[in-house]
Amino acid sequence: MANPLRRFVARAPRYILRPNDNQMLRFAPNHVHNRSFSTRFVNVSETGLAFIIDRTSAPRIGEFLKVEFPVPGGEQIAWFAKVVRLEEVDQHPWWNRNNPDEDPGVLVGLQFHQLPRGHREAIRLHLQEKFHDIIRAQRYAKLHVVREFLNEHGWKILMNLLSTLLTFGILYLLSRPTPSYDPERGSPWGQRIKFGE
Repeated sequence: MANPLRRFVARAPRYILRPNDNQMLRFAPNHVHNRSFSTRFVNVSETGLAFIIDRTSAPRIGEFLKVEFPVPGGEQIAWFAKVVRLEEVDQHPWWNRNNPDEDPGVLVGLQFHQLPRGHREAIRLHLQEKFHDIIRAQRYAKLHVVREFLNEHGWKILMNLLSTLLTFGILYLLSRPTPSYDPERGSPWGQRIKFGE
């Protein structure tokens, strides 16, 4: 029996927050008044965001929330979003087992509900700047690695290059015919290069 196809939801590129980004997010369930929750969000795009929260405070799929969050590199935005995804979070890989008994929480995926064009443009422009910053940082890191490699091994590369050129030069000089070589007649085997002439 064929598996049913999952409905495709178009999603803009997500920006994963860096340690120096403001990650604080506040949300309130749409049906609950005078109660809000604070947590940290992990990524954001033009169409939605995702945050992590403990299981007891996690909303339900399909629930509408009012969220307030800082656009990375920009201002605060407050709007409504729908919960479209809930996932278990595994924050304890083998190299980081500080608190193995701690509940890692739930990853909540939100989709903005009819986000105004101004908010969407603000998110898009600031995220574009962040993406460009990441690309520039990656290029700088690659150039830094190349510079470090050349500083450490540049003289070895230069010596190998000079040795190669010298070897080819010597082989070229040894392969040149002597002045007594006649191209019409050729030379007997082993007589092409005569030493002492």
